[in-house]
Amino acid sequence: MEKNGVLLELKNIDKRFGGVHALDQVSFEVGNGEVHAIVGENGAGKSTLMKILAGNYPPDQGEIWFKGQKVSFNNPRDAYAAGINIIYQEFYKLPALTVVGNIFSGREITRVGLLDEREMRKRAQEVFDRMGVQINLDETVKNLSIAEQQLVEIAKALVYQGSLVIMDEPNSSLTDKETQSLFEIISRLKNQGITVLYVSHRLEEVFQICDRITVLRDGKFVGTWDIKETDIPQIISQMIGRNLESAFQKIPDVPESAATILTVRDLRKQRCLADVNFSVREGEVVGFAGLEGSGIRDLFHILFGLDRADSGKILYLDKAVKFGFSTDAIRHGWGLIPANRRDHGLFMRWSLKENVGVVILKRLLNWLGLVNNRKLADTADDYIQKMNISTDSTDKLVFDLSGGNQQKVVLAKWLATNPKILILDDPTRGIDVGAKAEIYQLIRELANQGLAILLSSSEIDEVLNLSNRVLVMRQGTIIKEFTQKEANKLEVMRYVSGDLTSQKELIKE
Repeated sequence: MEKNGVLLELKNIDKRFGGVHALDQVSFEVGNGEVHAIVGENGAGKSTLMKILAGNYPPDQGEIWFKGQKVSFNNPRDAYAAGINIIYQEFYKLPALTVVGNIFSGREITRVGLLDEREMRKRAQEVFDRMGVQINLDETVKNLSIAEQQLVEIAKALVYQGSLVIMDEPNSSLTDKETQSLFEIISRLKNQGITVLYVSHRLEEVFQICDRITVLRDGKFVGTWDIKETDIPQIISQMIGRNLESAFQKIPDVPESAATILTVRDLRKQRCLADVNFSVREGEVVGFAGLEGSGIRDLFHILFGLDRADSGKILYLDKAVKFGFSTDAIRHGWGLIPANRRDHGLFMRWSLKENVGVVILKRLLNWLGLVNNRKLADTADDYIQKMNISTDSTDKLVFDLSGGNQQKVVLAKWLATNPKILILDDPTRGIDVGAKAEIYQLIRELANQGLAILLSSSEIDEVLNLSNRVLVMRQGTIIKEFTQKEANKLEVMRYVSGDLTSQKELIKE
């Protein structure tokens, strides 16, 4: 018998990995049929706790009570059999199998020793009907979109009547429209009495979909709040142990005497850019605001030599440059932090030190032309300290680092080149608020050191608060420039959207 509507109760959960105290006496309750958020900085213990609940790790100490009974899980099958299912950020899928094959992989239904295809199809369809979605059961998973693959993962979790579904960053790869569809499915699950544990960095979405929110910090339980009785600033301060307002300190004004580092004149590319003109001075942060497809990313790629313009000029220190390849830009002292760090910014199966040193290999060679491993390790150690990267070794694979620490490695890789121009394409995407605050501080410091910085972000507040000037792009051209004093959210979004009648709907206060 579940007491007082409580589905899950954790009592003094403790977990260590060597000298790291990942979870320190964590205790809280999760109610029946609620959507309960778990938030915290990277390293707060969220993933460890979820893996304990899913049967991947045993706790060193403490108790798990589920449906009114004390339980212990030796493996994920035990947790699944109890009714606990987890959907990881990186889907576990068998791409060559059909939708039905993935849902029942390892848990096939048989009849007289043979696969009961009819029953499996029937149950799979019932689950998708409960979710309110349509999907081709016979389609191979490799041909599905990311959103459809996620639907398959959710169906896996529900096909055997699970009562608790854990979602770990479930919308990290989804579009805004797909995210709203996911939220509709979560609401359906809640109405059917299923409890959802929702792990996310996106606090705006947490407040949209969740009933209660639990904060972890440094492996400890901080508190649980009803969503209606708290707000985002309070939760952020609980997550990082301080107020985040200081992270948005004003970028200092650029002196009139500052030299112009970059000038772009009449840059054009068919179906991408049309007569783009702007300049960036030494120590200046120029922010770019625009919707997806506005041309910002195309512009950044052309500037860094990843693509070529049809016409126009790029002047670096008043001299025309033409980059056929990114290596040309790197030789001139340019760096690019891409929006997708996993695919374009890092070698995920390489070590931290290898990623930091990959762009500066020539500086790390000994007289035989081989990499000086001591110099490579020392360079990586230096940036671990400078960037406050949380790791126990320079040999650690970046795959095993948190998102925030991965992004710091990308930054370290380019800072090791001593760049003069740094292009930041959504530099805080998918990282926690604490790591964001550190990157904001780093951007200010780099500007103070004289770097010319181009910045875009999917979070308009970052562009507004970290830029000396804001350039709005729409349909491949710059349509408006704002000084730091002129830039406010409402005015910028009016130009970004091009729809002055609906600007109030675009602003989330």
